[in-house]
Amino acid sequence: MKKAIVVKTDGSVNEVWADWDYNQINNEVGGLIEVVEFGDKPYFAYINEEGKLLDLTPNEVATELWYESGQRILLGDFLVGNAVFFGPIDSDGNNTDAPNSLMEELTKIAKRRIRNDA
Repeated sequence: MKKAIVVKTDGSVNEVWADWDYNQINNEVGGLIEVVEFGDKPYFAYINEEGKLLDLTPNEVATELWYESGQRILLGDFLVGNAVFFGPIDSDGNNTDAPNSLMEELTKIAKRRIRNDA
């Protein structure tokens, strides 16, 4: 079982322990998967590869983390749909558990966004 952090477009952030395989990740993001890197941070996310073409809802929490990560991003770009975060890939090419510090960081962003929307 691996720990992932699922960030949904409604701003919810949830730790999910599961036997994550391609099909489960595919189901969570709602289609083909794409990897999104976050600079040199010890984590990455899977999102829907065709999310913008499918006009999926923007994921404001994941996008804010993306911008804060130092990753080079085209100005105005954003992430859409659910995002599934894991720790770095291990030497065998497998996902590793999402770091605890990431849960804390995402929760802070989500709470900040709720306050700003109020």
